Amino acid sequence: MSIQHLSGQRITSSQVSNSTQTLRPGQIVQGKIVKLFPDNKAQIQLGTQKMIAQLEASLAVGGKYHFQVQASDNVIHLKVIGEQLKNQSNTNMVSLIRQLGLKPTKTNVALMQSLISEKIPFSKEQIQKAFQQLDGAQNKYNTQQIVKEMISARLPITDSVYQALAATNKTGMTDQMKSLLQQLRQDPNQTQLHQNLINRISQLTERPNQVVRQIISQAATNNQQLFNVLKSSGAVDANVEFSAWKSEWAAFSRQNNLASGNHAILPFELSNTKAIRLLEQMSGNSTNIRATSKAIVQTWGLSVETATANNTTLPGQEFAQLKQQISKSLMPIISGTQQQQLTKLIENNPAQMRQLLTVLQTMASSDTYTNIERTLTTMKLGESFLNSSPKEQFLGQLQQVLRFTGLNYENQLANNMGQQQTATIKSMLMQILQQSEGTVQDRSQQLLNFINGMQIQSVNDTTNFLQASLQIPAEKLDLPNDMQLEFEGKKSENGKINPDFCRIIFYLELAHLKETIIDMNIQKRAVAITIYNDQGEIADYSTSLKPMLKEGLESLNYKLSTITIKPIHENNHTDNDKLKTAYQNSYQGVDYWV
Repeated sequence: MSIQHLSGQRITSSQVSNSTQTLRPGQIVQGKIVKLFPDNKAQIQLGTQKMIAQLEASLAVGGKYHFQVQASDNVIHLKVIGEQLKNQSNTNMVSLIRQLGLKPTKTNVALMQSLISEKIPFSKEQIQKAFQQLDGAQNKYNTQQIVKEMISARLPITDSVYQALAATNKTGMTDQMKSLLQQLRQDPNQTQLHQNLINRISQLTERPNQVVRQIISQAATNNQQLFNVLKSSGAVDANVEFSAWKSEWAAFSRQNNLASGNHAILPFELSNTKAIRLLEQMSGNSTNIRATSKAIVQTWGLSVETATANNTTLPGQEFAQLKQQISKSLMPIISGTQQQQLTKLIENNPAQMRQLLTVLQTMASSDTYTNIERTLTTMKLGESFLNSSPKEQFLGQLQQVLRFTGLNYENQLANNMGQQQTATIKSMLMQILQQSEGTVQDRSQQLLNFINGMQIQSVNDTTNFLQASLQIPAEKLDLPNDMQLEFEGKKSENGKINPDFCRIIFYLELAHLKETIIDMNIQKRAVAITIYNDQGEIADYSTSLKPMLKEGLESLNYKLSTITIKPIHENNHTDNDKLKTAYQNSYQGVDYWV
């Protein structure tokens, strides 16, 4: 079961919008005549609302009718469709569908009945296109729910919008991303665009082992840049050939999920901590190392290249001079590990001399130190993530999801922020769809549909009310599935959710506590928390952690009101809105500290 559906009936955009229903010309609604006035005016009840409307026919007080909105100004003008409704709802639906000139099939009647019962206004054009979607659907029930959401949210009833919303109902973001990631990594014709997309998706879905990620990415495209940098720093043994390097990392990538790369034994005894230390040492004395290496390459480079090309050794006297220059000028300014590396390579045979020249050229290149700084920054960010608190990890992951997925892709395009949007997953998927075919293209389209669906569902904004929803890949946070967040509340003067009056919900699946929903309701900065979970021991955990939660809320100028524990599957709690939690891993069976 998808965690975002655990709560039973979540508040939908239709429930929000219909709390203060706004009618538009062409919409069809069911209403009841409450009072009649002169000049064919009447008080009509639509759901819980009562309003004055101008009618085109004389109707009976207390009667229920289907109306079509003709105009909406100071007085709503309504046109009656058909006769007064009977008690048999199915008969009423069949009659209305026929009045609209459409075919009353079983699935069409079911959709119409659902719209009427949930008081969702619709137009003839909307219902006609919705019926077309239903007609070609394999799963009629799922399609009905999707098109009902499209009508409720006043979205265009098009196949592209339908596919976007359908994608979000099939599976989670992590599953979509991993499915594409697997295909991209197995593609023998990887391009730089593929690699960039692999890196972006990996950042969101996998525990950060940046050395492993970069190595696999570069090795797959025969890029020896990082390999030579690590080798020159001493992090990789001097005698390792690139062919062996590429082969070992390809095998490692196939056998291991990078999310477990922190625990798996890495090829060539590579260590993230060791690599950072050696790269920092090399970077710290970069000016001297670069100048000295460059002088050696300028003096001996041509001689070594000629000898290795002819598969011969250097003359004995020349080799002795080269060895002496390295020992006197370069050895004293590099780390002990680098000294050991060079010592292994200073042998007068073509294979060793070829590798020695590559290491010296790497040390002499200015690009090397630029790459070292870039690599160190990325690696340290990964280290920082792993060593940070759960709160910092969550906020970091949330920011990356917002920044990397492309949820604001169109907004960036509209504001001429082209450079930022081209680095997003959405923009790269759109490029790959034009360049790829087969399974990679199919998986890319599915993920693009999912992101489009997230965009459509992310915000429901009315005059005084704001509702937002976001799905976050959470394996990186040690959760087995995606995390669903929902925010809801009245708008403040700046148009944002008022933090004094709002609700926030986390839909979670935890390793030990399993399916969990945390509902935080805030009224005048008093916080009432309801935790839905079927594990009995959660009550004991919440009691022991209550003082910490109370203190944390008080530090933010909030007051803890109540903590209530309820089961998930025994209660149909239809008033779920939104909630918030902070969390921390524990080794005593508690998934997170609240």
